[in-house]
Amino acid sequence: MGAPKMTDQAINQSVMMLDGWTGKLTWDLYLESLAVEIGHRYTKAAMLRHERIKDAWDHAKNRAQNFAEAPKKAPEVELLLARNHELEERVERLTRENNRLLEQFVRWAHNASRRGMSLEELDRPLPYVKTKDLS
Repeated sequence: MGAPKMTDQAINQSVMMLDGWTGKLTWDLYLESLAVEIGHRYTKAAMLRHERIKDAWDHAKNRAQNFAEAPKKAPEVELLLARNHELEERVERLTRENNRLLEQFVRWAHNASRRGMSLEELDRPLPYVKTKDLS
């Protein structure tokens, strides 16, 4: 039996792992590490179906190439630079994701207004739905 469908949490863990990846990056290494992290083994094809993962992969791959070409520094400095770079990459990825979501919102708002929905109707709170206590 294969791995279950990726949840939002699994996708988030996958891109966070790529944000922090240092050293050689291959699909085999990444998928093996991810399997340990989230407990399921996914295929490259399954991962590439998710735009966030594909985008994070492309950036991590470019970063790994640039990192390999950079001159070596003291281990402490390397660690701090790697952490700083990881955070900068995360901010860049989140900015790209946010921009895509803003563009999607504008499309949805436009299409909804063309069908007669007002911004007030779109901004109405979701109805409260009582859920069963699972404990």
